[in-house]
Amino acid sequence: MFPTVRASFTGLRSEERYAVLLDIVPVDSKRYRYAYHRSSWLVAGKADPPPPYRLYAHPDSPFTGEQLK
Repeated sequence: MFPTVRASFTGLRSEERYAVLLDIVPVDSKRYRYAYHRSSWLVAGKADPPPPYRLYAHPDSPFTGEQLK
């Protein structure tokens, strides 16, 4: 349902552990829905209020540097 996010990491130490966080910032005050027949996102009303905390941790964090290569 949501667009995927792909990230690359360089310069990590294999034995160290790293937390992966995503900062999600609203771009406008609208709610969107995906229209499969059009293969596009359409405005579907007013957005919910933004959450007070925007950072989201990857549920499998922390990772080793080896896992993030």
